[in-house]
Amino acid sequence: MDNNEIINEIESDGTTRRNVFKMAAGVAIGATAAGMIASRASAGTGPNNPPIATPLSSYPITPIRVYDSRWTSAVSGIPGAKLGRMLRNSSRVIDCSLARSSSGVTINPSTYAIPTWASAIYFNITVAECSRANYLCIAPGDQASQPPTSIINFDTGVTVANSSFVSLYTDPDTPVAPLQSVKIFCGEDVGSCHVILDIMGYAGNLSIFL
Repeated sequence: MDNNEIINEIESDGTTRRNVFKMAAGVAIGATAAGMIASRASAGTGPNNPPIATPLSSYPITPIRVYDSRWTSAVSGIPGAKLGRMLRNSSRVIDCSLARSSSGVTINPSTYAIPTWASAIYFNITVAECSRANYLCIAPGDQASQPPTSIINFDTGVTVANSSFVSLYTDPDTPVAPLQSVKIFCGEDVGSCHVILDIMGYAGNLSIFL
């Protein structure tokens, strides 16, 4: 990878611990998802730093919108409890398996969805119409507690975005839908915001499904 590099260190709970992006001028951000995610098996390991058993193949895609809290239930079919502004000390499980139009209508998943074997995503998260200061965290969809690090911070009136990488909840032996999901947590400060989530690439190990 001469023109770009992504180094991702994933905590045991699957959340992003560190992301280092190095890009040559003019390289599209989606291209940084290409190549392989290196295994950590040769790195120092321990109970809080387990190795990734198998390297994951990584694929860039044209950005796909999977969630916008400004959508309506009538158009998107998403329950009202998962739409609207995110308030302090709240969380939402977001289905990442289906692509949607700008208004929230589901696009044909056989053409636009991430594959069923994808176990992680490269994503862009945007906050808009922010009321006051607060922050968001992101984790796999089955995680109960808020991660210790934020993915994005915001303040009054801003629209701001950030990109990173996160594992999906993909346990087929625990049939709690959706099976390819993330959970977004809104922090304990006073602010609220709207949230938009786009997928820019995915990673996984196809061989385990063959």
